Amino acid sequence: MPSQPADSIRYDYPVAVIGGAGFVGSEAVRQLLAAGAGDVRVIDCQPLTGALAEDPAVRAFRRDIRTDDLREPLRGVKTVLHLAACQYHSPLAPTTYDLPFHAVNVEGTRRVLAASIAEHAARLVFVSTNMVYGLPQALPIREDHPKRPFGPYGRGKLEAEELIRAAHDEGRIDAAVIRPCLIVGPGRTGVLTRVLEWILRDRPVALIGGGRNRYQMVAVEDCARLVLLAGLDRGFAAYNCGSSDVPPMRRWVEEVARRAGSRSRVVNLPGALVKPALAALEAVRLSPLRKDQYLIADLDYIVDTTAARARLGWVPRYNDVDAALQTFAWYIEHRNTARAAPVAS
Repeated sequence: MPSQPADSIRYDYPVAVIGGAGFVGSEAVRQLLAAGAGDVRVIDCQPLTGALAEDPAVRAFRRDIRTDDLREPLRGVKTVLHLAACQYHSPLAPTTYDLPFHAVNVEGTRRVLAASIAEHAARLVFVSTNMVYGLPQALPIREDHPKRPFGPYGRGKLEAEELIRAAHDEGRIDAAVIRPCLIVGPGRTGVLTRVLEWILRDRPVALIGGGRNRYQMVAVEDCARLVLLAGLDRGFAAYNCGSSDVPPMRRWVEEVARRAGSRSRVVNLPGALVKPALAALEAVRLSPLRKDQYLIADLDYIVDTTAARARLGWVPRYNDVDAALQTFAWYIEHRNTARAAPVAS
């Protein structure tokens, strides 16, 4: 199929956004409305708020994908964008060790898939994660890289991918998978919260490996746009999703500190010492980071986005530094609310 130009996104038929009240989901809804969509179903266990909730083209359904009926809100929908997930910062449990990764990411996806097929949806786009790859064996990581996740989040996402691929191969629904890197931007800080707080308080920013590695991120706007473009395509494909400019991590930290007028400086936490300590803490459920976070914290981790560029015409508009600065600006404005949310950092 020919590439889909980024400026020709058109959804003139009913589309559902599972997780549409969330970080990436709400951005996908905004872009759908900007593209002229007239029937957008938002399905989320959290309420849709703000201008999106008041738009006449949006119908919001409070549903938990683990337990609630999903067929009614999907009735007549042609494309399903599935962005709902349990992540390490999800407020679904008091600690990351109690989060319902399998119940939401695997069984919830199974129910979304079954309801989509029962209501004769033509296409489903599933947002997965780069964590399905595990430790990088070659850089940049291509979509055919071995899948060896080592944490509950990555394992669950890979299992969900396999459910969707099987349904596609059996001819039950057309589907695609998106594997984003760390998604940042206005609306959520997640794992970056601690770093931003250190900067605002003029404290040293402690990074495993001193931030000399390149760890790829992606702006939420770019990620949502790729999801929408994949929804207009046909045939199964998996697409990596990451920025095009990936500097050493310390560069964006130092730039944020400079813009903030902060005296913060990056300090090195040697991985050879820190990782075994975190592993020991994780064994007794006390580590502030989980294995699939700290094992790659000092590694170069960059994905190849050639497939999305070549097939869908997708080009990220924001580099990592710009995305980090946008996130920081939003965090300053919403600091009290953001700090109250649970984070895994």
